[in-house]
Amino acid sequence: MGYATVFVGLCLLCALASTEAQFNCSSQSKCSALIDYQAPNKTTLGAIKTLFGVKKFYNLLGANNLGISTPPNTTVAENQTILIPFMCLCANGTGVSDNVPKYSVKAGDSLDHIARDIFSALTTYEEIARVNNIAAPAYIIQPGQHLWIPLPCSCDLVDGVKVVHYGHKVEKGSTLEIIARRYGTTENTLLRLNGMTNSSELLADQILDVPLQACSSSIKNESLDTSLLLSNGTYALTAYQCVKCKCDAANNFTLQCEPSQLNSTHWKVCPSTQCEDSSLVLGNTTGGSSTCELKTTCAYAGYNNSTIFTVLANSSTSPSPSPNNKAGSKMGLQILSWNFLFVTVHLVFLCLCLSQ
Repeated sequence: MGYATVFVGLCLLCALASTEAQFNCSSQSKCSALIDYQAPNKTTLGAIKTLFGVKKFYNLLGANNLGISTPPNTTVAENQTILIPFMCLCANGTGVSDNVPKYSVKAGDSLDHIARDIFSALTTYEEIARVNNIAAPAYIIQPGQHLWIPLPCSCDLVDGVKVVHYGHKVEKGSTLEIIARRYGTTENTLLRLNGMTNSSELLADQILDVPLQACSSSIKNESLDTSLLLSNGTYALTAYQCVKCKCDAANNFTLQCEPSQLNSTHWKVCPSTQCEDSSLVLGNTTGGSSTCELKTTCAYAGYNNSTIFTVLANSSTSPSPSPNNKAGSKMGLQILSWNFLFVTVHLVFLCLCLSQ
């Protein structure tokens, strides 16, 4: 059969535990998603970027909140977890990575080795075979063949709220309660999203769909980055690398953007980011010296091929939710409850100010 690799040992494979995950996804649009990758061996950030086909190295840095100047040869230790950012596509009720990563088959590879060892069991050999139209039971692959490695993801709203769906690899000894508390969601939400009836079904190394609250923004619908969505503790470069935006729970989950001070990938010089009819430029703030005074910020509103859009946005200086993603950032009804409380507090402050 030459260099062909025949995937055999089906009885052995049937005995192995599977951690295959399929995330429900009915959205008609693509979105950004995250997934855990546990490096099987010592490697580098640059090698991980290449393995997963991450378009820009900055995307990998932003997903892991690493400094922009972090070099690609930065060491990643064995078993260290790195968050992988990728685009998600919904089809037939489930979400998968949008034709990435692509893996080039090497001599001696099998689909199970590729899924289990190279890609840290983020998918299964059955899923790889399915999306690449590789017939069972032989599962024949050839050296040099390029395979699409499907990663689980979703773009669906959660209780009517936009979120970043995160494929969390469950650690040994973890529980739904621990995961829910850590990522600001609820056990019931995790059960529902992952098709589980009770918490005892949770398995070590399972890829769990965890919804992360995303920062709100002033980005226009017509902007080229209208789908930009960031979760707490992450950042992204946008507007042809002229703007850096970050999400911080301590800032009331409102997107914060500023000039990146980097060279543009499109323009010779980045366009002006000054807000119209104001001396403020992107990221600058005025006011808010007391709890009764609104804070005005020159906020990012998107971009097109010629312009970076900005807008003056007002916000309160009332205390923000705790950045540890506890009660203030719960999903579903808890988010609605917090928003109601937040608005009520603002109205109380306003009444006090008017009475002075």
